[in-house]
Amino acid sequence: MADEAVLLRQTEDAMRQAGGKALCQRGVHSTYRLHTHDFYELFLVPQGSAVHVVNGQTQLLTEGSLVLIRPADEHKYEFLNNSDFEIINIGIPLPVFLRLCQYLDVDRSLFDEPAVSPLRVLSGGVLRDAQKKLLENQSIPDPEVSYRHMLSVFPYLVGLFLAMPEETNRLPSWLAALLDQMDRPEHFIPGLPHMLDLANLSQEHLTRSFRRYLGVTPTAFINAKRLGYAAELLLNQDLPVIEVGAQCGFNSQSHFYRLFTLRYGCPPKAFRAAFGEALPADSII
Repeated sequence: MADEAVLLRQTEDAMRQAGGKALCQRGVHSTYRLHTHDFYELFLVPQGSAVHVVNGQTQLLTEGSLVLIRPADEHKYEFLNNSDFEIINIGIPLPVFLRLCQYLDVDRSLFDEPAVSPLRVLSGGVLRDAQKKLLENQSIPDPEVSYRHMLSVFPYLVGLFLAMPEETNRLPSWLAALLDQMDRPEHFIPGLPHMLDLANLSQEHLTRSFRRYLGVTPTAFINAKRLGYAAELLLNQDLPVIEVGAQCGFNSQSHFYRLFTLRYGCPPKAFRAAFGEALPADSII
C-alpha cells in the first residue's frame, strides 16, 4: 500500500508540475496505440469523428463526445472511414478523482463498474462551455496556479456524466468487425457484393446500418476507401494513372476521375504532380 501511495503522489505531483493543462491532439495518427494508465483521463471531441476501441468494445466518437477513461481501461483510437477528429484530453490523478467523488456525493463504482468507458454527447452551449473550461488555463504561466485552476474545473466536467443522459454510441460488434476487414484492399476493391458476403446480410439491412451508425451508404464508404488507396498509389508508385483506377476497383475511368476530383479538388494526374515525390523520368503517367 505504501508503494501505491507513493506512486499516486508522484503521479499527482507530475501533473501539478505540468500545470494541469489539457493536451490538444489533431488526428488519430497523433494519439497513442492500445494503452492503459493508472489515472483517470477525460477527453472531449470538439469536432470530427473516429472509433474508440476500449476493453475490446467499440464506441463511435462524434462531435461533442465526452468520455471518461478509468484506470486499467485499455483503449485506442481508429479512423472512421476516411474521417478524422480532434481531441482534448486531461489526466485526473486517482487521489483527485476520489476527492471529486466525495465532493459530488457519488460512489466511485458508478463510474468504474460499466464494461466500457462512460460516454456523454454534449452540444450547443454545454459543448462550448466544456471546451472553454478545458482550455482556459492554457494562458496561465504559473504551473501551480494553472493546476489549481483546473482542480476547480474538474467538478463541473465530471459532473456532466451525472447531469447528462447516458450515450453508449457503440457500434454493433458485427459492424466493428466488418469495418476492420474493410480496411484491407483485398476487401474494399471488390466492392459491394464482396462486402455483403463478408457481412452475410441483405443490402437493405447493411444500408440501414451504415446510414444509422456511419452516416453514409455502403457504396460511398467503399468508394472513399478506394479513393484513399488510389491517392496512396499515385504518390508512392509509378503506375500509369489509367491503371490506378482499375487497380482500385473502378470499372469506369470517367467515374474514377469524377469521384477523385470531387474528393481531392483536382484530377489524379494533377494530384500526383502537386503532391507526389519525384518519379523516374521514364515513368508513364
